[in-house]
Amino acid sequence: MSLITESTATALSPEADDLVRALHAAFFRLPPKLQARCKVPPTGDAAIDRPVLVAADNGSDHYRGVVVAGERDQDGHWLLDDAFTLLSLDHDEGPDAALVICHGWNCHADRI
Repeated sequence: MSLITESTATALSPEADDLVRALHAAFFRLPPKLQARCKVPPTGDAAIDRPVLVAADNGSDHYRGVVVAGERDQDGHWLLDDAFTLLSLDHDEGPDAALVICHGWNCHADRI
């Protein structure tokens, strides 16, 4: 299995570092069936994972998380205009992660 990483021209925020570490730990608390849906499991390193804020176009909802599945371009970058899967802690007040299917054509995603 090869690991393709995202690169960024800007420095990573402390929020991104904290989020990625929390998601890495939460990933291991997921049932194996959900872990298997993560084509690229979180590493815990914000320089490798893709921490993003995803918001519905109509502003009705938003999630912070890391992209764990979806299509990539020829350079290995996630195609956020297509459907992708986000591992997020934003689904409730608990410490457990959830997988959120995002439809890129109906939301806006920005790097945290």
